[in-house]
Amino acid sequence: MITLYQFEISPFCDKVRRVLHWKKVPYEIVEVPLTRLPFLSDVTPTGKVPALRFEDRIVVDSTDIVRELEKRFPSPSIFPDDPVDRARVHVLEDWADESLYWYELTMRITWANNAATWVPKLAANDPAPIRALAPHLIPRVMARATHGQGLGRKPRAQVLEEVRRHLEAVESMVSAGGYLVAGRLTLADIAVYAQLHCIRGTEEGEPLFARFPLVLEWMARVDAETRP
Repeated sequence: MITLYQFEISPFCDKVRRVLHWKKVPYEIVEVPLTRLPFLSDVTPTGKVPALRFEDRIVVDSTDIVRELEKRFPSPSIFPDDPVDRARVHVLEDWADESLYWYELTMRITWANNAATWVPKLAANDPAPIRALAPHLIPRVMARATHGQGLGRKPRAQVLEEVRRHLEAVESMVSAGGYLVAGRLTLADIAVYAQLHCIRGTEEGEPLFARFPLVLEWMARVDAETRP
């Protein structure tokens, strides 16, 4: 049995779950408490999840996990055949993981109104004292990370305007063929969906998404095809 070590609310873990479901690969989940993560060096030497344990090895990082799954379970493929389309998938996955991720992290975890909802979910599997401290500690730690990255230094209005532009770009891409690349579901759709789903789950996100009906229709298609 394949084992997925995860935080349930992580978009990267969601990405891996959806690829596993798409490929119809059986797996079990181990929900990792925040306080246990530093002590799981045998599972995740990088100190991050998702980590996927196969019978013969453990793979860490959602990008590497997906490619290992593709190698072991090539059908149905999550990548298009055409090399140019595969390159587009690579670029869009990287955009989701390295750019859109900072928007969801900023909005969900560092903005107090959203952190009140999402931080308790992040710490739900930890002992009671940690759950009590988490709403005060985790937003501060993550705010330092987003401040260093740059997005955390921008005013909310600017962050939301940038999200609006990202949604406008996605709407333009899906309007042509219903999906981001090659007219069918690929890893690009799953990776971008996972991040946008988190952004949409914020108080400020839902009204923004309501302005982009094609994005919402695309998200519904991706979710229906990949929801575990």
